[in-house]
Amino acid sequence: MRVKRLIVAGMCFLAVGCSPMGYSPPDDKGVLHLNFWNGFSGPDGATMERIVHQFNDEHPKIQVRMQIIPWGTYYDKVTLSLAFGGAPDVFVLHAQRVPEYATHGALAHIDRFVKEFGPEPSDFMPRQWQAGVVNGERFSIPLDCHPLGLYYNARLFREAGIVHPPTNEKEFEEDARRLTDPKKNRWGFVVTDFHLIGSTVFAQYGGGLMTEDLKKSALDDASSLDAVNRIIGWVKDGHICPKPDPGGAWGAFQTGRAAMAMQGIWMIDSIAHQEGLEAAAAPVPQFGPKPGVWASSHCLCMPAKLPENRQQAAYTFIKYLSDHSLDWAKAGQVPVRRSILTSKEFQALPIQREFAKQLPYVVYEPFSVSVNQCAGFADTAVEAAVQGVEPARETLQKAAQRVNRVLDLR
Repeated sequence: MRVKRLIVAGMCFLAVGCSPMGYSPPDDKGVLHLNFWNGFSGPDGATMERIVHQFNDEHPKIQVRMQIIPWGTYYDKVTLSLAFGGAPDVFVLHAQRVPEYATHGALAHIDRFVKEFGPEPSDFMPRQWQAGVVNGERFSIPLDCHPLGLYYNARLFREAGIVHPPTNEKEFEEDARRLTDPKKNRWGFVVTDFHLIGSTVFAQYGGGLMTEDLKKSALDDASSLDAVNRIIGWVKDGHICPKPDPGGAWGAFQTGRAAMAMQGIWMIDSIAHQEGLEAAAAPVPQFGPKPGVWASSHCLCMPAKLPENRQQAAYTFIKYLSDHSLDWAKAGQVPVRRSILTSKEFQALPIQREFAKQLPYVVYEPFSVSVNQCAGFADTAVEAAVQGVEPARETLQKAAQRVNRVLDLR
């Protein structure tokens, strides 16, 4: 509770513009030392370390020290450092968190650096480039996009005579039925994550956490109910999907007990060396009236109070990371620059290449300062409905009321 009070106080402190930073000048050899924070605690962290080392080798007057902080405590530490001192020169924010920090005056404006030093905005995919903009001003550069996608067991598909992964609801259900054999405890599909799958199906039906103007919840809209009923339909009869067990569902796919699973691009490493698994990937099928898939991006930011000389050095590093995002993609991410997406090197990455096909229609979580407070209400409602704990209509209406109470306090 004390930590939560400190974080709230930190955001208030940011709002009034008081943020003592205490940054060090260049050392006696003229070398400026920068700090870079992120939450890359998995195999992607080792990849980022290599990119940082490469930058340091090529920029002897700018040396970057990287600190990895697990995501579970990452945002608490970022908030407190920005408010009370010790903030890094460059740090990562997920796309949906950028508005929260920008509106509290915590992030540096970087439009002028983009205009002077690049990269060229037209080289970025439009949706991802827009993720760094709040109220018409740019506060971050998107390093990547990490969408949900469809993983499938190519061997099981081949043995069932299925020649390509499903692209729509009809194909999905037909394939899943052919791949399901409850007597062998093998399923066509498993539900891995209520938040990611719920957000994706909401996006395809036009419902979701908030309306487009971010003024109220859309969870009580008819489109949201249609979306949840679609997910319930996969589960209720047990013909294609077992009772959801998100804790064990991915393991079922890894071990061949499930032929399809929707998960994030970041799960690549967990299947790369899985013995006996012939994993492949495809875009998420279109279940609703329009394409849509959950996604986020790692956005590169600088503190608002960073001295000018450090801002220039920090932006040099930010641009370097963007320019080398092909290396980053190999760790299990999707780059967002057209020149990299169309390169032979990227097209040779089979999983990432398939996930990248969704970039034109990915859907980010609402760019609202309240999204972090509200997202859990939707997740709880989706889980309760799909697990049969409460009727879908009632649980969505309750969740909408909770979201609206938060939004009314803004």
